[in-house]
Amino acid sequence: MWPLHSMLFIPAHKLDWVRKVERFAPDSVVLDLEDAVPPPLKQEARATAREGIGLLEKAGIPAFVRINAWGEGAHDDVLAVATKGFSGVMLPKANDVGQIRELDATLSYAEGAAGLPYRSVAIMPLPETAQGLADARHLAAASPRCRGVIGVVGGPVAGDVARAVGYRPTLEGTEQLYLASKLVLDSRAGGAPYPMASLIGTALQDLDAVRRLATRAKGLGYSGAVLIHPSHVKVANEVFAPTPEEVEYFAGLLEAMREGERRGDGAVRYRGMMVDYAMLPHAEAVLREAERRKIVPAGRSA
Repeated sequence: MWPLHSMLFIPAHKLDWVRKVERFAPDSVVLDLEDAVPPPLKQEARATAREGIGLLEKAGIPAFVRINAWGEGAHDDVLAVATKGFSGVMLPKANDVGQIRELDATLSYAEGAAGLPYRSVAIMPLPETAQGLADARHLAAASPRCRGVIGVVGGPVAGDVARAVGYRPTLEGTEQLYLASKLVLDSRAGGAPYPMASLIGTALQDLDAVRRLATRAKGLGYSGAVLIHPSHVKVANEVFAPTPEEVEYFAGLLEAMREGERRGDGAVRYRGMMVDYAMLPHAEAVLREAERRKIVPAGRSA
């Protein structure tokens, strides 16, 4: 399943939207029990989310659930939605290590009750408080379930993260670069290798702006994007996937290194630059992902 290039939000009480989502080909879906559900409908939405997980499981789409904040219904959310196909939870307003550990224990109980494999459900912390953002590395390290911290790369809309930090977001995003980069490093340093960027703050139909944000997120080191509109899925999948040109480049780099080894060289000249063993892990990772997604090198037919 990992890395995920796209996670599409769907309000948990909108089952009709779940039935239509397969046509957009998201890598995963996040059924939202938090901000997208009116308070009077939250209890009903738990049952709908559970049904939605089943529909997504049949479609082969990993199902995540954004539960409510810890202490605000999250425990009951987890117990209500645990069923076959339940792939992970996104914890909003993740603030401290204790919350992650309590969530881990709750998931262990829910897995046992639902007959799911132990620790099969991932945790994606979404820090939206000043303390949580400052301590994101510790959040990521608090449970082996943590697969990636959720950061925000956005346009001129002040959400929870902007308010917590105090910056005023712009589409250019200079004011966000430190925090966005910090969360990538914190995630990986804490043992959660797949940080995801929530892309917000653009006009829904402005796909050029979405592409700009996705490209920025990829450059900062995020593995994929969390999205709020189905039309954004194709953009994220394209941006975060290796391009045919990248596949061709890195396949050539590996071949150049193999030839160098046969000559007894550990560093070789490749396309005008010196490359050595330090470049191999990234090249190999790109080619593995290209093979998984059936992306062929430039100049070759599929």
